[in-house]
Amino acid sequence: MITAAGRTIRVGLLVLAVIALPAFTVAGFSRGPAGLAAVALGLVLVASFFTVSKVAVSVVARRMRAMVLPTALGTYLIKIVILGALLVTLEGSSAIDLAAFAWAVLTGVLGWLGAELWVATHTRVPFYDPEVFRARDDSRRDTLNT
Repeated sequence: MITAAGRTIRVGLLVLAVIALPAFTVAGFSRGPAGLAAVALGLVLVASFFTVSKVAVSVVARRMRAMVLPTALGTYLIKIVILGALLVTLEGSSAIDLAAFAWAVLTGVLGWLGAELWVATHTRVPFYDPEVFRARDDSRRDTLNT
């Protein structure tokens, strides 16, 4: 069973907001306006990538469970292509400080993964599918009654 995406997204966005405060302060003082733009772009990129992936996999999981893995891998491939294209585009740009961008993406990803881990460990999810368990139990009773 897949944990509801809403709670994970909310906690992830909250963690990114907490990360943004010191990140903007450090980037602003050490890298100037290019650092601020880099942190903003990096954290928005992390938030959008994880949110879109979580929503896509959740929607597919509710409708076609067999397509969860292809959906997860497909969203991952799309994210890698977009990130690669973005990095190629930003190479040599003076508007974005690439070091600040890299640190913002790294801390954002680690923060989001921590949020996902926290939600996963604090959400009560059965280790079995109750419907399958009931069906097995019912068939066992039928066998014993005959």
